[in-house]
Amino acid sequence: MENQFNIRGLRKELYYIGFARFIRATGRVSSFVFLPLVFIELYREPFLITGVIVGLATLLMAVVQSYSGRLTDRIGRRILMVIIPIPNVLAFFLMFLAIDLHLSVYLLLGAFYVTTLINALQFPALQAAIADLSPPEHRLSAYGMVRMMVNTGSAIGPLTGGFLATIGLQYIFLLASALTVVEIVVIYFSVPETYNFPTPQKKEISTAPAKSILSDRFFISFIIVGIIFAFFLRQNSISLSVYAVVLEKLPLLYLGYIYSVNGLVVVALQLPTLRLMTSRWSAMTWRGVGVLFYATAFSLLSISPTFTMIMIYMFIATIGENFISPTTQTIVTSLAPPDKKGTYIGTYSFFTSTGSFMGSALGLLLLSILKGIPAEFWIYISIGTFAVSMLYFSMSFTMRKRTVAADHA
Repeated sequence: MENQFNIRGLRKELYYIGFARFIRATGRVSSFVFLPLVFIELYREPFLITGVIVGLATLLMAVVQSYSGRLTDRIGRRILMVIIPIPNVLAFFLMFLAIDLHLSVYLLLGAFYVTTLINALQFPALQAAIADLSPPEHRLSAYGMVRMMVNTGSAIGPLTGGFLATIGLQYIFLLASALTVVEIVVIYFSVPETYNFPTPQKKEISTAPAKSILSDRFFISFIIVGIIFAFFLRQNSISLSVYAVVLEKLPLLYLGYIYSVNGLVVVALQLPTLRLMTSRWSAMTWRGVGVLFYATAFSLLSISPTFTMIMIYMFIATIGENFISPTTQTIVTSLAPPDKKGTYIGTYSFFTSTGSFMGSALGLLLLSILKGIPAEFWIYISIGTFAVSMLYFSMSFTMRKRTVAADHA
């Protein structure tokens, strides 16, 4: 099935989901960006411990998503999109109190892990709802449109977070709490249940989701490469934040500027990128192109640690993200049977999150070892990312043959 560019013709519910994700990103992106700095700068935790803390959250998310993906295929999307996020309002508020009142780090950790748990329960339902509302040929456009909305929030969030950080890091989490309420209200009033539950006869055909996934060798290969890529991609967040503020001593507000470039580039270039991606080649090929941009960007950090160079890095890396992000769920949901979209999304997230965990823990450990020569750290990351891009290119031919076979089935 060839991808077709279609933004204006998408169903209105997709735009409401995109708007809710915009609100969500505005509140939560800066909380994730600045949280490692809270542990290192305020609670004086070592690099390795901080990496493990964030990495364990990723593993928790992975375990829960493997379950929530199957759950959304059984009970539908709406309950997970509307009811599940409610405890996040309290959890983010507790994080605000923990930092503001200098309470125990364990209270901060507990609230942080609750937000991780809630996000993991909700994420497959949101992604599956987008697939429900878009035909396969328009799915790349649908995910791309939602991602533009998300990254508009990702541009506003870090800027706001950087400003709030100059007053107090705790206010970033207070904002996240308030905007979670808005997100829930938008979804509740604007997005009905999107899942068409299979008939009992159809359910009997697929009673063993784990077995069907394990027998899908191409999907397993995609997961394995995804785990490796997740390790290197993780350096774009936690390691970059620590590198910029702790090692290179950039002001906190500058970190907000850096991550805002990410959102602004997505908003400016995602539509032209989508037009290009839907005009030729497969989603897997474009995924390889996107990873090449990341490899190039990582190599630039080895040249100079200046604020200007980090901004250029973020610009190039975000171009790569424009190719990669819409292809992830497009590929996963294209490989999945109609009644297992959530299951495939949850399974992919579960396994690739192990790569993110290793990227958090081992990435910060390696950065601490090489903190006297951080250029060497970024060279290693660049080489590894380049190797991943070659793996995606090698998979694109098989992906195309599988898609052609499915169209003629």
